[in-house]
Amino acid sequence: MKLFTRLRRIVGSKINYRLDKAEDPEKMIRYMIREIEEALVDAKTETTAKIATLTMIEKERKDAQDAVARWIERAELAVSKEKDELARQALNEKKNATRRLTHLDEEITQMNSIIAEMHSHVQTLQAKKDEIMDKQRMLIQRAYHAKEKKHLMETLKSLDSSATVRNFNEFEQTITRLEAQASLAEEETQHITAEQKFSKMEADAAIEQELEEMKQRINS
Repeated sequence: MKLFTRLRRIVGSKINYRLDKAEDPEKMIRYMIREIEEALVDAKTETTAKIATLTMIEKERKDAQDAVARWIERAELAVSKEKDELARQALNEKKNATRRLTHLDEEITQMNSIIAEMHSHVQTLQAKKDEIMDKQRMLIQRAYHAKEKKHLMETLKSLDSSATVRNFNEFEQTITRLEAQASLAEEETQHITAEQKFSKMEADAAIEQELEEMKQRINS
């Protein structure tokens, strides 16, 4: 019963059972494979034992069947010899042998059903093991990806979204203010440069005029 319970639990479970709680998906996959392998060994051993028991029961059934036929022959022989009491005894033994034969037939039917079920479990376990072995690398990668995605979602969920938006808006406003200050500083710089150029040009013109007037005085 314990073996059947274990087989049904493994066979009926999903490939990724308990994987969501595993800190190490690769270790969990190896554990699952080892558990299935152990269950396979137990199931095959138990199946072999059940087959041996079935063989023994079938031999007992053959003996019971032979006994029924033998007691029928003895009863007929007693009747032919007009030994009714002996015939009654033979028929009574035939009845007991028939009852035994019916009981053995029921045992064989039940044992065949158990063996068939165990064969089915063994095949399912082997198929599940092969599937996990074939998909081992992919399952491990999917498990790691799922855990990382879950962690990321939990991290994002833990953040205060309103505070994040507010900080972003303040940051954007700071950049806009700095850009305006830079533009104003550039305009002031350009204005100062123009003023300096015109002042220099006006000063140069005055000097040239004074120089020209000095030349005219000296020549006259």
